Amino acid sequence: MLNIRSIDVVNAARADGLGVKPLYDSYSFLNIPTLISALLTGEGHTLMPEDVLGDLPRRYRAVLALWIDAMGWRVIEPLLDRHPFLRRAVAQGVVSKITSLFPSTTSAHIAGFFTGLPPAQSGVYEWFQYEPKLGRIIAPLLFSYAGEKERDTLTKENFHPLDLFPAQSVWLPLVMSGAKIYVLQPSNFARSAPSKALGQLATAHGYSTFAEGLVRAYRLIESHSPSDAPPALIWMYYGDYDGVCHDYGPNALEATAELEHTLDALENVLIRLAQGSEALLLVFADHGQIRVDAKTTIYLNQVVPDFARYVAQGRKGHLLVPAGSPRDFFLHVKPELLDEAQAVFAEATKGRARVLKTESLIEQGFFGANPTETFLARVGNLVVLPEPGETVYYYEKDRFEQKYYGHHGGLTPEEIEVPLIAMQL
Repeated sequence: MLNIRSIDVVNAARADGLGVKPLYDSYSFLNIPTLISALLTGEGHTLMPEDVLGDLPRRYRAVLALWIDAMGWRVIEPLLDRHPFLRRAVAQGVVSKITSLFPSTTSAHIAGFFTGLPPAQSGVYEWFQYEPKLGRIIAPLLFSYAGEKERDTLTKENFHPLDLFPAQSVWLPLVMSGAKIYVLQPSNFARSAPSKALGQLATAHGYSTFAEGLVRAYRLIESHSPSDAPPALIWMYYGDYDGVCHDYGPNALEATAELEHTLDALENVLIRLAQGSEALLLVFADHGQIRVDAKTTIYLNQVVPDFARYVAQGRKGHLLVPAGSPRDFFLHVKPELLDEAQAVFAEATKGRARVLKTESLIEQGFFGANPTETFLARVGNLVVLPEPGETVYYYEKDRFEQKYYGHHGGLTPEEIEVPLIAMQL
């Protein structure tokens, strides 16, 4: 069934022209881990409302948590009565609308899924962000300096992933109860430094294709079906759809074809193999995407002649740019120039973006409650939030360019509203 209550609550979260305010205390991506723990142990507390499960049982031996990057509510809504897998989900399970975190970016959600913390507390909030210990802008999930292509280069700087990501794990009580956790990710980063650190309580598996990953997930479900087997969480991440949306836009034929191909695999591989296993399937996303045009991007350092005068410098004189993404461009402005920079950048993007002091979003709880000193030290003090369809960024040839036709990071419904599908296999 469709969860009408969740749809109404999320729709009501659209706030004063900024977009959708994340519902950290209810229908939120952040509450999926505690929901899973409660389903596997019968214990613990979750802020996720119970109606996301409808009439489904509240206890399972195995939960397959399938994360499809960028599969926003707006792209699955038209398919709910058309695609066989989604029709099955509506008929046999529950399809709810929930919110992502802010920023609506994979880095914040990976940190949140493994630590249980919102960006204000995990300190990991965007694809690119400032790291005070290194004095540079870095890419947390690549574990490299911003603009580098190679993964895990920060290990050469005597910098450990646990210097970046919180050491705490939301999954510790589940493991202490005797349950097993399995992490399935594409082989090219299944054993990267961040994956090892965040998945320290799990057994890692790599896969090459989505269908192969689903078969691996099925075999793990099967191995935990005997009555004397421990409960198991099987978490699987799939990111190819996100890449296609970036390249072509979320409404392009290429993106629709990739999404339907992904849903076809769920119906024709996973359902065919695992139906009757009595495991719970949860399908969700970290964010959606919104259509943008790479050719119309505003590059602040090109339209503001003295741009560099406003921006703080880090190690060896590096300007602390670009933090965030072209949909939520965070700037580390010299404190004494903050008001002036806000006015100048607002004029340069007039009618196409909002330029806000980050402090105002922190105070309103957009990053979650109780921000830590670590987060406050990492986040920029000014943020540019482009209007729908717009992008604002920093240009440096061959390092920082906005080449995409689909993007995310902001607060629009397209970016923030995501599905949570619950169905017994």
